[in-house]
Amino acid sequence: MSESIVEPQPTEEQQVVEQLTAAIKPLMQLTTVRIARGGDKPAVEFVGEVYNPEDEATFQSLLAEFETLGYLPFLTKRKDVHVLQALPHVIDRRTGKPWVNVLLFILTALSVVYIGALQQGADIKADWRTLALGLPHAVTLLSILTVHEFSHYLAARRYGAPVSLPYFAPIPVPPLGTMGAVIVQKSPLLNRKAIFDLGISGPLGGLMVAIPLLILGLLFSKVEPLPTGNYTMEGNSIFYYGIKWIIFGQPLPSNGMDVMLHPIAFAAWAGLLVTGLNLLPVGQYDGGHIAYAMWGSKTGLVARGVVIAMFTWAAILLLTGHDIGMTWAILGFLGLRMGLQHPAPLDDVTPLGPARQRIGWAVVVLLILILVPIPLTIVQQIP
Repeated sequence: MSESIVEPQPTEEQQVVEQLTAAIKPLMQLTTVRIARGGDKPAVEFVGEVYNPEDEATFQSLLAEFETLGYLPFLTKRKDVHVLQALPHVIDRRTGKPWVNVLLFILTALSVVYIGALQQGADIKADWRTLALGLPHAVTLLSILTVHEFSHYLAARRYGAPVSLPYFAPIPVPPLGTMGAVIVQKSPLLNRKAIFDLGISGPLGGLMVAIPLLILGLLFSKVEPLPTGNYTMEGNSIFYYGIKWIIFGQPLPSNGMDVMLHPIAFAAWAGLLVTGLNLLPVGQYDGGHIAYAMWGSKTGLVARGVVIAMFTWAAILLLTGHDIGMTWAILGFLGLRMGLQHPAPLDDVTPLGPARQRIGWAVVVLLILILVPIPLTIVQQIP
């Protein structure tokens, strides 16, 4: 009489680990497999060496296979080994309701037209048709913001990231009529190249619209004596100061003269201002994306230094009678609120590449050229 031997069936946890291991083998040579958290959906850590860190296609295939298993891979390097953490997570690919985006855009357009008209002296209560005076300001500003945000959107979609359409923020108070716009990213980005492209696409797209419109607006503007009494003067960046000098043949303001900005010029100046502030290498600012792509975890030190500089500059401005210092303080608090350390991508091993590194350093120079240290100044001109 013989006894049959029944092989024990692998547990569900073991089956999942085996599936994950099989998916990882084309990417890296494994030395250690460790279950960080047990259960039917365990969190697993794989240690080894990636065969080719520049092979993006293999990681993307791994990502697709992990997604069918309900997992996300996070690949990084610790000292001299590569570590891939397999975490149970299902990406939410819902990107919101487009009618909300459309409604917010319409409300923002009305807000920006309204503020633009008020700044041109429109008497809307007496004649609503004077709202048309706000169209140059509105069309210019919304063109810059829309191109900026859709450049981000297209860059994210190029890498398959679920991302919302732009959400515009109406705020019917001077000087702009809007707080700008944002897109909502629903999952970590693929790698440093994706982070870089997402960060740089918006500023470059916006500048491609803002700079020609600034030049056009300055051509419509006139150099006149500074007005008497209290008035608000826009701040200079190196680029803005230089472009005015080229167009008008003299440094401005100087000798009691300055440019009285056409609405197109003012809105384009505001677009440049916002772009410069957004390029600061902090957290989730566009500059924070670019900085992380270039320097990785060292970005936290850079961001900390920049935030300290922002608070210091805010204090200097406030102590010298410049209320605009509060703007720098608010930006510093926003930087702290978002976090100084940028979140890592799924693949933090694939290098950025020399071409993007060079472009990144060019953006550092661009930031220096367009940053406005004192955005607005209240000037009292005595007759």
